[in-house]
Amino acid sequence: MRRISALSILIALGVFTTIGLSGSGVARADSMGDPPAAAPSGDTDLARVVVPDLLYFHQRAAPLLHSHCAGCHSDAESAGGYLLRPLKNLDRPSLETVRENFRATLRYLDPREPAASALLTKSLGGKAHGGGAIFANETHSDFVTLQEFALGASRSNRPPDAILPKRMRMRVGAPLSLDGTLSADPDGDGLQYTWAIVDRPSGASPRLKASDDGLAQLHVNKPGAYRIRLTVHDDTLWSAGADMLVIANLAGGVRPPVVAGPMSNDGKKKLPPLWKRRLVPERLRLIRRLYIDLLWRTPRLAEVEKWYGSTHDEMVDALLKREEVWDAWYERQLYFFLLLDRFRPKEGRLASLPKRLANAQVTIPMAVQEIVRSQYFNARNPGNDTFVTVVLEQCLGTVVQERRNLRVLKAGKKMYDGYKTKLFKTTGSSQADFVRIVFAQDQFATHMLQRLWKDLHETEIDPKTLKAAVARAVADPRAYRVLFTEWLKGDAYVKAVELARNKPEIPYVRSLFVDILDRTPTYEELRNVRNAFLSLADPTPIRLVMGRVLMESGQGQLPANALAPEQFVNEQFIRLLARQPSPREAKAFVGALKKDAAVTPRVILWTLISSAEYQGY
Repeated sequence: MRRISALSILIALGVFTTIGLSGSGVARADSMGDPPAAAPSGDTDLARVVVPDLLYFHQRAAPLLHSHCAGCHSDAESAGGYLLRPLKNLDRPSLETVRENFRATLRYLDPREPAASALLTKSLGGKAHGGGAIFANETHSDFVTLQEFALGASRSNRPPDAILPKRMRMRVGAPLSLDGTLSADPDGDGLQYTWAIVDRPSGASPRLKASDDGLAQLHVNKPGAYRIRLTVHDDTLWSAGADMLVIANLAGGVRPPVVAGPMSNDGKKKLPPLWKRRLVPERLRLIRRLYIDLLWRTPRLAEVEKWYGSTHDEMVDALLKREEVWDAWYERQLYFFLLLDRFRPKEGRLASLPKRLANAQVTIPMAVQEIVRSQYFNARNPGNDTFVTVVLEQCLGTVVQERRNLRVLKAGKKMYDGYKTKLFKTTGSSQADFVRIVFAQDQFATHMLQRLWKDLHETEIDPKTLKAAVARAVADPRAYRVLFTEWLKGDAYVKAVELARNKPEIPYVRSLFVDILDRTPTYEELRNVRNAFLSLADPTPIRLVMGRVLMESGQGQLPANALAPEQFVNEQFIRLLARQPSPREAKAFVGALKKDAAVTPRVILWTLISSAEYQGY
């Protein structure tokens, strides 16, 4: 097909009339109406209007649109009015068909904000797309191709990629250095950088000072959340904007607003009881999520009150120093490696791992290696075939049944048996050598960090984030703990609290014991319930049975009558559901406690624990 200028087609179609890209690229820093920061003399604004390329559409974008979208968008009654004409000749469609589909697609592009085009946002499930999400995230290769088309890519020039950290913290009064030099162009072109402040707290007057080398400094005068955007230009095309959330604190984090109560005898203002305050729901949910993710149980009311006035960062730092957190981590590793029941370590050096982890006396990979080197793991996985298979699968994520991995499995088994063998380009001749070599592989860090991210976020980690994390972990094993801390404090973890998750079985049982009996279960109690859960395809009914059994055990610490119904109801909602009751709920529950002798605190507790809301966190 003869190549036709994209610009000539757009003008012919009446989409654009005049388009120009003029001037040399320079760094700019816009801040929502504030004057741009000083730029080198001779600065000329770079036009942002994008000209999509017809040939790139035909060769790269159109096949993807026909593959993903034509099922719903190929007839006159097409959803949303977007019509893709069917390709009668898949290899050599007519120029008329290509132009018609190009024109239809242009209506879903925004030439001045291409990254926000409906073509892209709908493909990720936004803007009320009836077909839902076509791509799971922005890293999907097909989505990247469509984004490049929207940004004006051609076969000879693809748009650059702006890269910033997702989240940073700073203190008011101290400048924050911003670095955009990780941004890159796939064609190797030089880049110009443009910075902007796209969101700020009400009343704040932030300033950005940018240089032309990809660096900038942010100055803020008020605590809160600022969103910084970097876009880069290669003299022809703009990148999509890379956004970074900057949290500015006065000192050590932003605390929830608190209204002080009356003066105490020492002249200081006292805080009202937690249940009387107007609480921030997101803060309550975040406290509960940290406890379930890190301690495998819900927080007690006193713990909620303790942490509510602290920042999220302070809470993360404090919890990761507690032995109870690492005890739960240790139990998760034993469960992962199936060191259960008679294979579960009962004494010896392994028992001290939680304490040593809490005190940072041992790194996370060394702790995992101790478990794998233990007699308990050896007894659980006897013989060369079982031991080598489990270590490769659980520590590297290797699928040993695949043909490409049979040589690795064979070499590992020979080394286990004491034969001098080369594995992953390293020579060894013992079981200990095999374990040492496996743990020295970069894939160990990759597999461990993928697991950790998914445990915290319930999503797959972004490949770029994973690559950077693996590089840090390989260079220094102590980075595992640093990454653990950073991810817990990160924007992805904090924002995910908006979406409810289902409590896994073991944290659910441990939470029941804490919420009803004010203690965690013994291993024997947990084992019995775990086995009952595993025996059922749908464990939901046994969850309710378990709660009823604990309620009727006579071991709970519940009052026979609520002396202060308002306080009791509010505290149970905060403790069990991580929220305060709505006015309607408060009226119904308090009224029932006051007026109906059959409604006791035990009934209120069971009503909340048996609710669908309690199943999540």
